[in-house]
This record gives sequence, C-alpha cells and structure tokens, in this order.
Amino acid sequence: MESDLPSRTQGQNFPPKPILFGVLNITSDSFSDGGKYLQEDLALAKAKSLMAEGADVIDIGAQSSNVKAEPISEELEWDRMKEIISELKKEKVAISVDTFRPYVIQKALDAGVDYINNIRGFVDPESLDLLKGASRLSTKYVAMFSQDHSIKASEFSDLKPETVVPLALKFFRERTKTFETLGIANRLILDPGMGFFLSPDYKVSFAVLSKITEILSEFPNLMVSVTKKSFLGNALGGLPVEDRIVPTAISETYLWSKGVPMIRTHSPKSFLLAMKTWEMSHGVYSPQRGLQERSDYRP
Repeated sequence: MESDLPSRTQGQNFPPKPILFGVLNITSDSFSDGGKYLQEDLALAKAKSLMAEGADVIDIGAQSSNVKAEPISEELEWDRMKEIISELKKEKVAISVDTFRPYVIQKALDAGVDYINNIRGFVDPESLDLLKGASRLSTKYVAMFSQDHSIKASEFSDLKPETVVPLALKFFRERTKTFETLGIANRLILDPGMGFFLSPDYKVSFAVLSKITEILSEFPNLMVSVTKKSFLGNALGGLPVEDRIVPTAISETYLWSKGVPMIRTHSPKSFLLAMKTWEMSHGVYSPQRGLQERSDYRP
C-alpha cells in the first residue's frame, strides 16, 4: 500500500495556526505568576519574551480574578498597565486589556488597545454604554461566560457537566443579541470560561472541551483559555501550577485541532512546539509555521 504522506500539504489536515494571546499578569496575587511582573522593566521584558515565543497579542491584566484575589482600586489597576501599553504601542504590538471595570475599559479604549477581555461578559449597563460610545473604533471585545458573572472565580457553583454547555450557549446567544443592538456584533469574541470560573468540579470544564465542536458550530469566533488552570491539576491528582505545562499544551493542541481560532496562554512556545509535533506526526511538514510566525490577521 502506498503511503499518502507525500500528498499531504499544509491546510489539508489541520486548521490554521490560532491567534495566540500571551498572558501578562501585572498583579501581586495571580495564581500562576503573581508578583513577578509588577516592575515596569520586568513586565516589558515578559511581554517581549511572549512575543518572541510566538504570541500575536499581549493580554495585560492588572487585577487578579482568582478565587483568593483581593480587589485593588481601579486607579491602581490602570496605573499598573498604562506605561506598558504605551511602550508596546510604540512597537506596534497588538494589545488586549483584561478588565471588567468601566473606568479601566474607558482608559484602555482611549489608549487605542485592540481588545478588551472582560471576564464578566459585559453584563453591566455602564460597560455597554462605553462600547456604544466607542462604536467608531475597531476594538474587539471578548465576553466570557462564567457561573455567576462575578468579578472573580468562585469555589462554589451550581453548574454540572450536563448543564454547562446549554447555559453557556444561552449566554452567548444573549450576548450576541445585545451586541447586535449596539451595532458591533461583528467585533464580539466569546469565551466559555474554564476552571473555577465554571466550577471546582473538573468534569464541568472537561464537558466544555468535549463539546467544543458543538459550541464552534454556532459561535465560531471563540477564544478559549485553559492555561495552567485548576481543572487540569485537579483532574490529574492535584498537580501544582508549575506541573500543568504538559496538560495545558495537550489541551491547547486539542482545541486547535478542533478549529478554535484564538487561544489565551501563558506559554505560546509550548503550544507551538506541541502543534508542530502533532502536524509532523501526521506527515505534515511546514517549516514556515515556525515558532516566530505570526497569525495572518489584523487586530
């Protein structure tokens, strides 16, 4: 039997390289790297490292949303990131601001960022008014589903593996209608939320992964973030954060293989190495899809 490997070409078997959002936490208490990048020089160096690894967008967050996070003032949240945004814009880096506060959303819009990533899903009228007022801009908006649309993850949840996807789809439909009324539905990106944003029960997050094709069939403009999250550690016997790199890369490779177009990650390099290894294991050799390649898109 003849091998079909020589006839395989890039694109015939696998989706395009996803847009990679590299995580930059300028916080004191993020679950994975809190306190590491509070100094401006360290934060800029981390941003440049993420770009070198293959990130297409730097996703900057200055208010942690993990279960034990303490709220900071909205002024401090903006102060932590404003100079970083300014410096990255000078280098024409695509920027996402991870915030749920209207004050910071407005500041980020004024600064000309490319994405606003909102863990509350823009459920508050004040934020929606800001987006309506910024309709002339090209900024895109990531609306995340979570079990209670709160300002941080929770150790308590009513979501079950059999209910999480129907409820997420219901929320996505409602968000889409709301953004249609604002005239900006074409700039809406949806995120199913994972880990403690859904439930401490790891099976709830894996239920989302198992149904990702169903979600994509209705909402193809999807971003997913599984990076180092609790459900991976809990499902594998209580792995600490530093030991979740391999499960993260495998989950991200799975998401890419199913066609998820945007992935938010702490380690672009780990994902890209896994992606290329998966391709080559299927006989697809594409040197142009190297670690330095950027996705073919415009923010």
